[in-house]
Amino acid sequence: MERTGAIGLIAGNRELPLLVAEKARDLGLPLAVAAFEGEAEPRLADLAGTFAWLKLGQLTALADFFQSAGVLDLVMIGGLSRESIFNYEPDEAAVALMSTLDDYHTDKILRAVCRWLEARGFRVRAASELLPELLTPPGLLTGLAPGEDLMADLRVAWRVAKELGRLDVGQCAVVSDRITLAVEAAEGTDATVRRGAGLADKPVAVAKVVKPGQDHRLDPPVIGPETIRVMAETGRVGALVVDAGHVLIVNRAETIRLADEAGLALLAWAEP
Repeated sequence: MERTGAIGLIAGNRELPLLVAEKARDLGLPLAVAAFEGEAEPRLADLAGTFAWLKLGQLTALADFFQSAGVLDLVMIGGLSRESIFNYEPDEAAVALMSTLDDYHTDKILRAVCRWLEARGFRVRAASELLPELLTPPGLLTGLAPGEDLMADLRVAWRVAKELGRLDVGQCAVVSDRITLAVEAAEGTDATVRRGAGLADKPVAVAKVVKPGQDHRLDPPVIGPETIRVMAETGRVGALVVDAGHVLIVNRAETIRLADEAGLALLAWAEP
């Protein structure tokens, strides 16, 4: 990543913000972290040269923090709970920004925030620029390959998930016997998988994809060991396909090992 000054990390929950912070440390890059209260890992404070807890919706405080830290390049990564999303505390800048939107779907909000930050001199970068090793390689990643029926279901799940993404609603679909059992909305991937698998009496296919035209700096889809554990717990997921080169896979070796143990085929497609 070509940069000037410190790197700024806008941190949500789960493991990815920690991985970005650890990579910045390993590369000797100065790091300023703005962590969302109730979401980000407190351990991030130990990895940052400059650190602050902020509430979701405090745009002016966010920009002021990074400007005072001499930040130019920003990485936004990590999830947000429904509690934070539905109970955020917008400042005047956030209220003004949200008033320009005709819906509050994730991609539209993130693009608007990105433009707002860029208008203040920041450059928003993709986490994969620091962590290209997390991008899922193409092909069959597990020892087990899906059979003909599951392959047909995977292709349907892929098409449905892409159309869902086109509407900026979600990125995941669950299919069995070429019938769509569940699509992702605000509940997230894990809940979608549980719901869809609970409707099946045979192995189901799951697709998790990038949205058509998605800005890869913003809200990249992610899988990891916990994704596979959830699928294994249902006892019904037979195969998972993701977008090669776009979906981030956290702890790849462990993810693949768990999938093999669960008898779950894991594939990455550029196109079906």
